[in-house]
Amino acid sequence: MSSPISKSAFIKAEQCLKHFYLYKNHPYLRDALSKDKQFIFKRGTDVGIFAQHLFPGGIDVTAGEKRDQQAFAQKTKDLIAQGIRTIYEATFIYDNLLVMVDILHKQDNQWIAYEVKSSLKITDTYVKDACFQYYVIKNCLPGLIDFNLLTLNPKYTLQGELEIGGLFKTTSILKDAIKNTEYFAHKTQLAKLTLEQGKIPDIKIGTHCFQPYECDFLGTCWKNTNDPASVLTLGKLTKQAMFELYDTNIKRIDQIDISTITQKEIRVQVKAAIEQKEQIYAEEVKTFLSNIKLPVCSLDVEVWMPAIPYYQGTKPFQQIPFLFSMIHEDNSILKHYSYFKPIEEDLRKEFLEHILSATKEFNSILMFDKSLEETVLNQLAELFPEYRNDIAKLKSKIIDLAEPIRKGNYYHPGMNGNFTLKSLAPVVSEASGFNELDIQSGISAMYIYESLLVQNTIETETTKQQLIDYCEMDALVTYRLMNFFMNKTGHALPQ
Repeated sequence: MSSPISKSAFIKAEQCLKHFYLYKNHPYLRDALSKDKQFIFKRGTDVGIFAQHLFPGGIDVTAGEKRDQQAFAQKTKDLIAQGIRTIYEATFIYDNLLVMVDILHKQDNQWIAYEVKSSLKITDTYVKDACFQYYVIKNCLPGLIDFNLLTLNPKYTLQGELEIGGLFKTTSILKDAIKNTEYFAHKTQLAKLTLEQGKIPDIKIGTHCFQPYECDFLGTCWKNTNDPASVLTLGKLTKQAMFELYDTNIKRIDQIDISTITQKEIRVQVKAAIEQKEQIYAEEVKTFLSNIKLPVCSLDVEVWMPAIPYYQGTKPFQQIPFLFSMIHEDNSILKHYSYFKPIEEDLRKEFLEHILSATKEFNSILMFDKSLEETVLNQLAELFPEYRNDIAKLKSKIIDLAEPIRKGNYYHPGMNGNFTLKSLAPVVSEASGFNELDIQSGISAMYIYESLLVQNTIETETTKQQLIDYCEMDALVTYRLMNFFMNKTGHALPQ
């Protein structure tokens, strides 16, 4: 008999039977896990462990054990027989289906299961995998009377000591689980039949490659689509629209009838691919640049979003600014300035005062996709109303350099369908810069900042510099993008 089908494997079978088959039989073909995903998975594990405080004193089935699913299942049986009332990572195998539930708790001689999600809301996928868990556990443990999802409560605010009961929100999925018992019986058999056939299912790529999660085997299934001119590289196009082209044998961008495209941001990509050169609407970009007034600086902000509130008065996943970097020119020399907030204290007021002081002499403040920074500034205005007018003045100076890109007024084929600052870096500079950094995304920056809570002094200084380097690179590329647009359009800023 093959190894049991886990909850994760079942969700992959729901998404795509080819994905499921490769996951079970050819795991070596999986794409490398990105650092961002590693951090997100770790956060889920950490929140799951923290939720154990809701039911203290339990026994972890996996503690001090080698990873042996059969042994975990037997240990779970033994603990139940011994009268243990709370079990963490309780493991059950039924009909060669395997689940490990975060918390199993006995209340009034009846069992209730809890699965923890490091999320503020419940998704259809969360419900589906919880129903799968219920199906397996109920067949092993008839005394199971309920199955709950534990999510973080978006209304909870840290006041004084952390109140674990208020931090989590409990939602029963029992009705859905009972209603779909036959569905899981049928779907799990279909998954088993797929394995028994002993060959990789012939399933074409499509929108299912990204729903509900991006497939682990894109590198395998998509290996014949690496043409940089593939329609699958088009940005700003829905996956459905993309595959409508692909499935009608329009595989390359230069095969698209450009006259049928009404969206400007799509049309410039097609034109760039056909002509193999950048596309620029110079007058529109020039009009945009006319909003910039000297003196000018660029600004980038990094935020921390801890799942479990760390500072008083904050909520789960609240955006806490911890770093900003600013670039400006002084006598044709680029000047850098960064402010870094230590993680141990809630110094948001000091952060705000520094950013207001650093930017007050500038008439224009360049950003790339200002949504994050504006959200942070709005939250700070609510928190410190005495600075509301100063914050409003700062916001009035913001010039979002993502606007010409977003509107399709500039596109370079080297962007490969991406409209991010990172995709523009090699276009506006001979070297992208980002690839040489230890930190390469805002998500990574956020989790690496959190690691400062457990680092020693030497490690802290290294990490701090890595974070500053990343933030400064964002600000630097933003500033270079302004100069790039001015060179392309011949626009000069009025003195």
